[in-house]
Amino acid sequence: MLKFPEMATWKEREEVLLESLGYRYTPLTSDNSDYFALSLIDRGIAETRALRIAEALRNDDWDAVASAILHCDGSNFPRLFKIEPRLFQIALDKTGEPALIERLEEVITNV
Repeated sequence: MLKFPEMATWKEREEVLLESLGYRYTPLTSDNSDYFALSLIDRGIAETRALRIAEALRNDDWDAVASAILHCDGSNFPRLFKIEPRLFQIALDKTGEPALIERLEEVITNV
C-alpha cells in the first residue's frame, strides 16, 4: 500500500504516485519521447527499435517501419509481433517486403 507523507503537497503526492507506477526513462528517452515508443519499451521492446519504429510511423514511412521491424533481434521480433500484430499487417500490406514475409513465416510456424 502506498504511504503518502502527512500534509504532502500535490507535487509530492504526484511524485509518489509516478514512482509507484514503475515506468522509467532510459538514456535514450525522456518525457518528451514519443508515446508509442515508450509504450513499446514498457512492453519489452528494445529502446533503439522502439524509437526507430515510432520515428518511422511519425514520418509515415512504411519502408522505414519495415526496416526497423526487421532489425529486431530474435527475441524482440516475436515479442513485437505478439503485442502489435497490426503493425506487421500494415507494414507488409504497404511494402510487400520479402524479408518481412520470411521472418513472419518463421514466427508463425514456431508459435
